[in-house]
Amino acid sequence: MRVAMLGCGYVANMYRLTLPLHPELVLVGVHDREASRARTMAKLTSARVYGSLEDLLADRSVDLVMNLTNPREHFETTRACLLAGKHVYTEKPIATDLEQAKELVHLARERELLLSSAPCTLLNEAAQTLWKAVRERAMGEIRLVYAEMDDGMVHRMPVDRWVNEAGTPWPYVDEFETGCTVEHAGYVLTWLLAMFGPAEVVSAFSATLVPHKVRDRSVISAPDYSVGSVQFKSGVVARLTCGLYAPVDHQLKMFADEGVIVLQDPRRDHSPVHWRRYFTVRRTRRLTPWRHNYPLVESGRKQVKYRGSQERDFCSGIAEMAAALRERRACRLSAEFCLHVNEITLALHNAGNSAGPYRVTTTFQPPDPMEWAR
Repeated sequence: MRVAMLGCGYVANMYRLTLPLHPELVLVGVHDREASRARTMAKLTSARVYGSLEDLLADRSVDLVMNLTNPREHFETTRACLLAGKHVYTEKPIATDLEQAKELVHLARERELLLSSAPCTLLNEAAQTLWKAVRERAMGEIRLVYAEMDDGMVHRMPVDRWVNEAGTPWPYVDEFETGCTVEHAGYVLTWLLAMFGPAEVVSAFSATLVPHKVRDRSVISAPDYSVGSVQFKSGVVARLTCGLYAPVDHQLKMFADEGVIVLQDPRRDHSPVHWRRYFTVRRTRRLTPWRHNYPLVESGRKQVKYRGSQERDFCSGIAEMAAALRERRACRLSAEFCLHVNEITLALHNAGNSAGPYRVTTTFQPPDPMEWAR
């Protein structure tokens, strides 16, 4: 599959470094409205530079576009790519407006094109190990999930000094304006939706705890805290917290009849998974003080390390799209699946202090586990 990169900012470097893990993906060209970033990426990858988005879309050799632009631009740029007959893998979310996201999914279906969205962590070893434990009912019936996506006081960290290997600074202003829920909820939602099926109701609250995050600069901060309960049609309930104030905590805890399964960080491909079983002492039911590790299922893929706190294969979602096309099957990260994630994310992000539950309007066909994890 011949791929073009649209947007050569901070996250593009992670795609660049993990692309060699998938020799079936060939990067043919890059474009960024800031020409210097495109030239740097082209130099690092030996790809050509497109002078404009129109030039990129006019290249008939390009099968798929990696849309790594700012979230505010996802709708217009993805729409242009689909209209040009290109498959699209976009950074999260598909769109910042639900109706626009639905329009893109409809357009992709109408034109028989694949549309998928980050995050792709559902395809990693940690997710597949946890999913296998759920399928095998290792701790019995899971009824409740607690998911934490707290990243600490990022606004008090030296964010102006965070620079990647390509020399690109972390776009902290864009991050604050987009909001931590839009940026991070998908890491957990993709896993839970695959494992427990579509959601039907979201009850949530969101707020901006620190309105002025950048000194000497006016920034319209999005909500930096959200908490919500998601009711799945299968009966499972999950409580999800996203924030930029409480100490760093990315734990995912699944509570079952016979014990608890814990994963340390969904953003790491090889995050450990362990379990603790209940036992009875007199009148009380407690968890064993010791924990047992689940051996991670192996994909056989190599691991690439780069600067920052995340260690994952950013290009595995694109490789999944290529495999789906090659094997003429449904993509595990289908447009409908990603739209469902998009809708719940926006319900959490936009909740404010509004009263009443939000009823989810979209659905999807649950994906299959990876072959190597069955």
